[in-house]
Amino acid sequence: MKTSKNNQPLLWGLLHGVNDLVAGFILAHYTLQQDYSNSFLYITLYAIIGFGGQLPVGFWLDSSKQIKPFAHASLILLPIAALTAFISLPAAIIISGLSSAFVHVTGGAICLQVHNNKTGPLGLFTAPGVLGLTAGSLIGQYAIWPLAIIGALAILIGLIISKSELPTYTSPEKKQSELDSHDLIMLTILLVMCFRSFLYDVINYSAEYFEDGVLYIGLSAFAGKIIGGFIADKIGVKKFIYITMLMALLLFQFGKENIYTLCMGIACLQSSVPVTLLLMSRSLPLNPATATALTLGTSIALAGLPLYLVPDKEKIFNHFNNPLLTAGVFVLFILAWAFLFIKWRKEKKIFS
Repeated sequence: MKTSKNNQPLLWGLLHGVNDLVAGFILAHYTLQQDYSNSFLYITLYAIIGFGGQLPVGFWLDSSKQIKPFAHASLILLPIAALTAFISLPAAIIISGLSSAFVHVTGGAICLQVHNNKTGPLGLFTAPGVLGLTAGSLIGQYAIWPLAIIGALAILIGLIISKSELPTYTSPEKKQSELDSHDLIMLTILLVMCFRSFLYDVINYSAEYFEDGVLYIGLSAFAGKIIGGFIADKIGVKKFIYITMLMALLLFQFGKENIYTLCMGIACLQSSVPVTLLLMSRSLPLNPATATALTLGTSIALAGLPLYLVPDKEKIFNHFNNPLLTAGVFVLFILAWAFLFIKWRKEKKIFS
């Protein structure tokens, strides 16, 4: 008996959580056994493949308009990554990056097909990832044998999904973007400011000065996405994202020395993720997979969590404090929004 399509956000949310659990586990287990150079190299490779690789996968899925092959690839790559870790951790990291790219994009595209214009289901999909990454980063510091149990869990969830009714890739009847130019400018400024504050101030301070800082961050982000997704449905997505972004900016700016204030800021910031995914999908109604990749692949505020498992944290902090990285963050956002601008111009959505 097949599972209802309405259960897809929950199922893919569970798979998302297990996927990031495997990734965090493998990265933590590898980096704690290696020197700084090797650790940073493979963490960078994972980030490039797992997050940078989402955009090509998104283009590919939107071009083929076939969800099933990408779903099957996601279900196969994840347990392979977990099992490969017992043979070669570097190989497992690379496969885990591929798995992450496919799971994020495919799961997001599927949820956008069945979300019924609600952010609650998108919160169910996006929230488990950060919790899985955090848990994996902590558990992976010890023995490798728990990864066998995690791999078995990935296989079980994959079997359930494979027997469920996947939605078909359909184009919406309404092609007009629901965002105006003022919305785009405001969202860009707020996201860049919060991204900068989160990456350079919050993660740096919490991971360095609080023993359980990473755990607090993961739990706060998880709660923010879950709660935020459903609250946004009640008060309206645009009002919600403006309020939470401003709250996050203020909490990050004036609450750096209090872990609980920081966690509130993190919750506010991460609560915007399902909302941003919905707004991005409205901006690119013909490209749900690309919209997912831009949201979950380019806005990766928590992707740096495993970096703080590298023994020599001072070198990592020096990388983040490099002015070139600041410039890179702005370039990333400029390129992402330039891509959106070109799409809107072609489809005459805003300036028609």
